[in-house]
Amino acid sequence: MKYIKKTTAFLLAALVLVLSGCGAVDTENKTDKKSGKAQKHKVIIDTDTGSDDAAALVLAATSDKLDILGVTVLYGNVSTDQAAENALMTLEVCGVEAPVYIGAEKPLKKKRKEMISVHGKDGMGDQDLIHPKRKAEDGGAVDFILDTIKSDPGEVEIIAFGPLTNIALAFKKDPDTMKLCKRIWVMGTAGFGAGNATPVAEFNVYNDAEAYDTVLSSELPMTILGLDMVLNEEAKLTKDDLNKMAQGNKKGVYMSKAFTKLFEFYQKSEDNMLLPDPMAAACMIWPDMMLETKSCYGAACVGNDDAYGQVVLYQKGSVYEAMPKIGAYNHKVVTKIDAELFKDNFMSVMTE
Repeated sequence: MKYIKKTTAFLLAALVLVLSGCGAVDTENKTDKKSGKAQKHKVIIDTDTGSDDAAALVLAATSDKLDILGVTVLYGNVSTDQAAENALMTLEVCGVEAPVYIGAEKPLKKKRKEMISVHGKDGMGDQDLIHPKRKAEDGGAVDFILDTIKSDPGEVEIIAFGPLTNIALAFKKDPDTMKLCKRIWVMGTAGFGAGNATPVAEFNVYNDAEAYDTVLSSELPMTILGLDMVLNEEAKLTKDDLNKMAQGNKKGVYMSKAFTKLFEFYQKSEDNMLLPDPMAAACMIWPDMMLETKSCYGAACVGNDDAYGQVVLYQKGSVYEAMPKIGAYNHKVVTKIDAELFKDNFMSVMTE
């Protein structure tokens, strides 16, 4: 059975975007003059590789639209060393040999917050899946990010699935080089909804709000998928989906096992499981699933109070009487998603 949805709704959605004043994210790549084919996105993937990050990495590694230049890892769902092992194993399952670099082990300023592990002790369901043949590279994540951008200015994009500590450290070390990054794609913030780490803060931001504020305050273009976009019932992973993955291809079997602990966690409060990181990766891979975006300026709350980790999104076109001047509206926040298209494509990768 084919899961990839053949849709012509994108043209209609584009018209809706124009009429509603919402902006479409510029995701078109240049065309190679020799072959006439669209060039691949040149990407660095920054991740704290828990099971949902691994699923996002699977989508990226199997896409013919992305060229993964390297994977940088950091603390978050698991320790940095474990995140590296998980990334290496996931790439191996996908038959991709992109280098993996170890990054930050703690936030910029605060102690690392110990949170409930919802992915298992190893971040991958505690199913004895993680036995990679390769090891992480000797160089550090920050230097790799800077060297890669410097070698191909204006062409390298970053997809971040965890805290933004590695990226913030790169900004602090060499802001001029980081300004040459083409775009940063982020799974983070609560969007225009509620948080999951606290009532107002999303997990990735809450881990290091100072890092998020550093990156948000830069003038780099960013595409942000917030937590509010993944709550659509059509985008969630069901028990039936998990069973189909277990009977699917090598990637599907691997991820069905890796999701064991995470699915158990969600079963305590609801029937189905959220897929935030895979959806963030999907925004780059299948841009027509982003039906609406809003141009915003974002700022992360970093005070020692209950608002820590909240991201305030100022919308372009809105009037804020107490703030006559706001920074550049360089953030495209996804506000409407084609959840069915996302789910169909995700399941296709895992089963066909």
